Amino acid sequence: MSAEDPAERTDDQRRRPASESDAPDATTPAASRRSPVTPEPTYGGGSAAGTGSRDLRGVRHVAQLEPDPASVLRTFALGREVLSIQPVPGAWSNRVYRLRTDRGEFAVKQLLNPWRDPRWMEWLDEAWRFELAALDAGVAMPEPVPNPATGHWLGQVDAYTQRRRRREPDAAALVRVHWWVDGQPMGTGPAEPETARWAGRVLATLHGLAIVPSDRTLFPQPDTVTADRWPELVDLARRRRASWAGELAAAAETVAGMARLARSARSRPDLEVMSHGDVDQKNVILSRRGPVLCDWDVATPLLPAREVADVALSMADWVRFDIARTVVRAYFDAGGQDTDIQPADLGPQLMASLDWIAFNVERGVGIRGTRPQDVALGNHLVPDLLARLPEQLNVSLRVTELLGGSGPTTGA
Repeated sequence: MSAEDPAERTDDQRRRPASESDAPDATTPAASRRSPVTPEPTYGGGSAAGTGSRDLRGVRHVAQLEPDPASVLRTFALGREVLSIQPVPGAWSNRVYRLRTDRGEFAVKQLLNPWRDPRWMEWLDEAWRFELAALDAGVAMPEPVPNPATGHWLGQVDAYTQRRRRREPDAAALVRVHWWVDGQPMGTGPAEPETARWAGRVLATLHGLAIVPSDRTLFPQPDTVTADRWPELVDLARRRRASWAGELAAAAETVAGMARLARSARSRPDLEVMSHGDVDQKNVILSRRGPVLCDWDVATPLLPAREVADVALSMADWVRFDIARTVVRAYFDAGGQDTDIQPADLGPQLMASLDWIAFNVERGVGIRGTRPQDVALGNHLVPDLLARLPEQLNVSLRVTELLGGSGPTTGA
């Protein structure tokens, strides 16, 4: 599966999570956290405010270690016996496992802080509260399982080396858990019309919650950092003899055009609301009850018009503009805000796309994650991501024309 959080519980298993709040917070594109080009370290972090977790300082959280399933079961009270655990392929930033116990099936996400954000725990805490608010509003999602000791999302569990299946002293894995739901990943390519309508309705629901972050500084502000450092990335790729270094260099003119578009986008934090921030094919599971929206960890504050434009084109795969218009019409018909989408509205998302490319460039040359599968994934993703940039810029410049006539209808 390509979604990072491919879990949801079935109707007969459904219970409300034992959490304290409906007070939420939101999201930003997953690719918007930046860091210098440096080797990936062993990481740690302080306790997130309000998580109720024990102090994490002094405990090693090593990316090469994996969570002990028995420790996950005990920490989250998932039953009496572990029946099986399997890694879920396709998780791009963290790791996901399918855990089966005598109580049911669960998705266990090992959190790796791939963006090396010093405040990532606080961001996750805000995102958790927003996730619960969206769940209460009826958005179909993998239902989170709280840590019964704290009522919050985080679990610090024992860790072991995969090769030796041996516990590592003073080492731990940070995980969160959702109920598993059976279904198929949406896959690549344009969405079906009904899925596009669903996406528009979901955005209208999330924006209608009108939740603002308790601390805007937790979340990234759109900027052109990656575009500005593009020559540095090209030099890095050439020095590491990456097979796609030439393609990276050839994209420089397109990247500069995207940066100009992003600089024309006005910052309007007063109009932002919390939202999912990464509604696209990789985060949608098609279950027997309909689409399920996964991976809420990067929920962030966004301008509604900008998220609508981004999701519409993502669902269209940037080529099926009838599908893009279907998303926008469904958004309006479900009570979404009146949005006049302009080319500048796509500038921040284009910068997030460049951030994701930079992340995979660093991963592909082996300085952000040293596991062979991480390096291979980076090398697999970069060429296709680069190939899409020129058309994305062209579509962004024509977005008002392409999405024209997408206003409210009487029957989306």
